[in-house]
Amino acid sequence: MGIVYVECCERRHCCCDCCDDRRERCPYPVRRNESVTCAGFRTALAARGPVLVPAANLTFIFTNAAVRYDSSFCPTLGTGYRTPTVAELQSIATSLITAPIGGTPLCPMVVWALSGLEPVLVEVVPATGSVQILRTPSQHCRAFRICVTSTNG
Repeated sequence: MGIVYVECCERRHCCCDCCDDRRERCPYPVRRNESVTCAGFRTALAARGPVLVPAANLTFIFTNAAVRYDSSFCPTLGTGYRTPTVAELQSIATSLITAPIGGTPLCPMVVWALSGLEPVLVEVVPATGSVQILRTPSQHCRAFRICVTSTNG
C-alpha cells in the first residue's frame, strides 16, 4: 500500500491553511498501516545527529519532524545545511538507518526535497533505496525534513 492522500481540511472544519485550495490533498507523511515501531526507528536516527555518507560526499541530519516547507529551516541546523535535491536524497536513502552499523532501515515516509529550485514531496523507502516524486499540491503540506551539507574531504 502506498502513500495515501487525505483531504487536508477534513480535520479543520473552518479555516483550512494546510493547502492552497480546499480541494487539494496532501499526502500523509507516513503510510496509514505503519507499524508502531517505525516512530522508534525515526527517533533513533534523529538521535544520531549528523550522519556522514562518504560515498555521496554528504553529511545529513534527520530531524524527525513532519513540517511544512520552509527554505530557512535547514540553515538553522548549521553552516552549509540545505534541503537536498532529489538526486542527493537518492544517494543517501539507504543510509537512513537506526544505527551506523547493522541498523534497521526507516519505514517509508514523505520527505521534502528540491527538484531544480522547486520544493517537492518525495516518498523515500530506505529499505530499497527508492525515491519517488509525489504530486506536491502545496508547500503547506507536512513532510519530514532531512538537511544535507557537502562533506569536505
